[in-house]
Amino acid sequence: MLLITAFLRKMALVAMGGLSFVEVVKAQAYIYPDADVYLKHRTADPFLPLGEPVGEFVDLYPNMGQWTLLFEKDGVKRKVKCKDIWGFMYKGVLFRINDEGPIPVRLMVEGNVCYYENGFAHLYMQREDAELGTFDVGYASYLSKDIRSPIVPAVFKEGDTKTVSGRFRTEYPALEPLFSCIGAQEGMDPVRQCVVDFEAGLTGNP
Repeated sequence: MLLITAFLRKMALVAMGGLSFVEVVKAQAYIYPDADVYLKHRTADPFLPLGEPVGEFVDLYPNMGQWTLLFEKDGVKRKVKCKDIWGFMYKGVLFRINDEGPIPVRLMVEGNVCYYENGFAHLYMQREDAELGTFDVGYASYLSKDIRSPIVPAVFKEGDTKTVSGRFRTEYPALEPLFSCIGAQEGMDPVRQCVVDFEAGLTGNP
């Protein structure tokens, strides 16, 4: 599956007021053991140092049955199991760790809901400054009610009350217009549009 960065750049410009951070984007990654470490100190500037510095992102790979992040700082490589952290910042972008895997997912929108996209593709796009990325693990899109709450795949099949996504839908009936818009489709562009319309108050309106 391919990810196209035009949407990402548009969202980034909105989030950063259209400013350019060409040099600061090269900053290293920072990891967070839990949400409190991130939320207590975060500011409107995603490039300020926050959390434990671990250097540059090198790779994400399976190791002894666990998805593992590899960073390099001052010539020293460090392995960090995804299950051992809440999330991390890389080049000004927040990645949370989803319970499924556990694997990273990239935060795209934080509003009435939090919208995420597949972390594998986005990590490699960030690392290589690439226009496109692919993934073979996980879903294309994810949601959570807020930045602390559990993350679920953005796939909502009618009548489903047993999967994590189905239970999420039952738990938050106020988000039903969004769930109905997304439905069972797994294409990224339609899901993105549903989220944008929902945040703008358009989803569910005649």
